[in-house]
This record gives sequence, C-alpha cells and structure tokens, in this order.
Amino acid sequence: MRLYGKEGLQKRLTDIAVKDRLPHAILLHGNSGAGKKVMARYIAKLFLCESLTADRACYEDETRLAGEYRPCESCPACRSINADEHPDVIFVKRLCGGKYSMDEFRAVLSGTVIKPNNGGVKVYVFEDCGDMRVQHQNALLKLIEEPADYLRFIFTCENSNSILETILSRVTEFEVSPMSVAECAECLIDSGVEPKRAGELSETFSGNAGKCLAVVEGGEETKLIETARKIAAAVGARDKLLTAAALSEQTGRADFAGTLDYFTDILRDALALRCGGEATSCGKKEAAEIAGNFSEARILNMLDSVFEVAQNGEINLNLALSAAYLTTKLF
Repeated sequence: MRLYGKEGLQKRLTDIAVKDRLPHAILLHGNSGAGKKVMARYIAKLFLCESLTADRACYEDETRLAGEYRPCESCPACRSINADEHPDVIFVKRLCGGKYSMDEFRAVLSGTVIKPNNGGVKVYVFEDCGDMRVQHQNALLKLIEEPADYLRFIFTCENSNSILETILSRVTEFEVSPMSVAECAECLIDSGVEPKRAGELSETFSGNAGKCLAVVEGGEETKLIETARKIAAAVGARDKLLTAAALSEQTGRADFAGTLDYFTDILRDALALRCGGEATSCGKKEAAEIAGNFSEARILNMLDSVFEVAQNGEINLNLALSAAYLTTKLF
C-alpha cells in the first residue's frame, strides 16, 4: 500500500512499530482530505497485520531496518481493514450514524470491555474527533488513561486546538501533511482516474486527494462545490440577492452543511490571500475577489457567521431561515 506524500510519517511510524512501541493512543491531525483515515487504517494494520504480529513475537533485534517492516497487505487482517470490514477496527463516528450523539457514543464505548475477536488488539478510530462535544471527550478520559491491554485508540481531526487539553496529554500527535499536486495526480491515476482529469482535479483542489476523489465518486459533491462557489462569487460581488439565492439551493440539511464547508474553505483562502498567503481551495478565483473587496476583519466576521450557522444547524431544521440569517450576517 502506497501512502502518497506520507513517506516521512510512514517511516516514523514504522521506526516505532519495529520496536513494538507504538503508542496506545494516537492523534492524527491535518487538513480535510489530506489522508488521515487512510493513515488510520495503515496504523491499524501495523497493530493487526498477521505477518507483523508473528514477526514481533520472534524478533528481538531492534536494529532491523524499518523499511523492511511493513504490513503485508495480503493476510486476512490487512484485507479486511482495507475493506473496512475488520471486526476489531471500529470507526466510532460511522457506528454513531455519522454524528456523535451521546447515547450511541456510550453504546459504542460499552463494547470496549469485550475482548478482540480475531487478534490481540482492538482499535477504536474516532474520526473527525473535533466534532465531539466536551461531554464526549470527558467520557473518554479514564478509558484512554487506564486502557485494557488490548485497546488501542486513533483520533483524527483537522486542528488539535479543538481537543481538550486533558485528551491531548494522553495521546501522541502526528501531523498528516497534504500531498503535492503531482503526488495527488499520481494517486488519482493509480485509482483509475484518466490522467488529464486527474491533473485538472489536482490543480483545482491543490493536491487534496480526498476532495478530488469525492468529486470523482459522486455527482452530489460536485454540486456542493458549485453552489459554494456561487455563494462566494455573490459575496465577492457584494450581491445580497444572489447570495441568498445560492444559499437556498440546497434542500437537505446534509447538503447545506456540506456547501458551508466548501464556502468556509474559500473564505479561509480569502483571508490567507489578504495576509500574503496562497489559495488552495476549489474557489481560488472567488477567494481572490473576496480578498480584494473586503478587509481581514470583515472576512473573519464572515467566517464567524458561517461557523455560527453551521453549529446551530444541528438544532435548527429550517433551511430557509438558516439561509436568510446567514445572508444577513454576511452583509
């Protein structure tokens, strides 16, 4: 399994794993679409690959080259992890229905008292753990601090600032760096994307393979991106009516939230451009227009408004009111 653009992190992890010293709790942080879940699966294989498990049991010399020490990718454990079917690799947010509700969260955690099905380790992956509320994180403290011998934990998030300090003190952090445009294009080509299309997508998303693959795999993602760019273009043109119309295009709560995610990326690009940085989102042109027409403080206020509506969206089911409120806040 090739981890595009992650060779440095891969070597660090294998250098630790070859000595059987992988931490029991690992936090992977990096941009959305950078490959955190792919890396989480790789770490799960370092814990569970049958070839490595047998190797660790008989190998004592710590001078072994880490480059020789990799998951085999062919044993039942590796194959089932790649297919997201391993009974001892639990993606918690997915089991909670894509949202960290407290009742389902507790139900999943209750399974930690059950020993592994197929091996000596049970891996819990808390994907997008920045979405967890304080009560979710507090429920994990004792479990992480005093885990059973067979428990391992992998957390993924965009920014570790959203995680409680009490959690951070109990995990080992690793940054998942983004791919270059060239690495992303190669990844897409190896995934079956036509080379020209792979190059175009890689350029559009500045090497973010996760977002490229989302577009390739589903038309709905493309629609969300197009709507986010419409919103950003209308904001850049200071057109309140067009902004309201674009915000009202989505008819479902999930689509509305997805559109706001992409719009947020464009606003962040606009802020980066104002500060002398570079744009990396799907809406570089729109970000440049917003950066040219609004101050840093104003763009920050826009971001705050989007975050407020996104958070309230978990409770407020009236999309029309959400769109109207955000339009007012943006202008």
